[in-house]
Amino acid sequence: MCKTIMATAKVNLRHLQVPYILSLILFGALTIQTLVFVILGRSGMDVQYQSNVSSGSILWLLPLLAGIFIPARNFRRIINLGGKRESFFWGSLMAHTILAATVSFAGMIIFYVFDRPIIRTEMFGSFYPMNRENFVFNYPGHVGGIANLLDVFGWSQNGMLVAFLQQFALLFLIATFAHTLTAIQDKWYGWVTSVLLIAIISVFTPIAPLRAALVWFFNLIIFHDSAWLQIGACIATGFSIFMINKPVLTRKAV
Repeated sequence: MCKTIMATAKVNLRHLQVPYILSLILFGALTIQTLVFVILGRSGMDVQYQSNVSSGSILWLLPLLAGIFIPARNFRRIINLGGKRESFFWGSLMAHTILAATVSFAGMIIFYVFDRPIIRTEMFGSFYPMNRENFVFNYPGHVGGIANLLDVFGWSQNGMLVAFLQQFALLFLIATFAHTLTAIQDKWYGWVTSVLLIAIISVFTPIAPLRAALVWFFNLIIFHDSAWLQIGACIATGFSIFMINKPVLTRKAV
């Protein structure tokens, strides 16, 4: 059974060409843009007000797209190749776990090896719009700022290991949520769920008590003071959401 699940996970990871290509293109474009700013700064040009999104953070797109493409494209491929629905369920969960861990690890390397040495920015404890006042310029010619989510969410202050786990946990939640939402779209309750999610965002925002509940949830999965509670909440919520796929898969047409 374990070999079958691993084989299914490998098939899922292998057949994600579109997510890989899109993520690679955006990753390359942002990396080149940042390098151009750095080269211009080293050449004496004033680039201290030029800011950019970290190429490590743009890799978050990969788990999100995988959560969409695996149920939408790979399910039929795997079943038609003789795969079992149970194996697809656990193999997909393993694929999302591997991708979340890989992207989190890559993001950590980029942050500590590339972003921090060339960018001097103030740490953020919560999300605020980027502006010039946020940045601390220590050296002339340095790029103004780079938006790495490890800093934006305040995770970098918790050390490398904890920050890695925090990033992994949220990416796991994002992937499993996208997978489940995509998997149920061919059923009436899938459309109802999509409408409800839109309604929750649009209705909760103007009403203060409901907005407070929405803020509490996002604080729990992103900004909570306790890193371990945030990690546990993301993993538990992601796994619980993914379990919805069990009954969905039994009725899903090939």
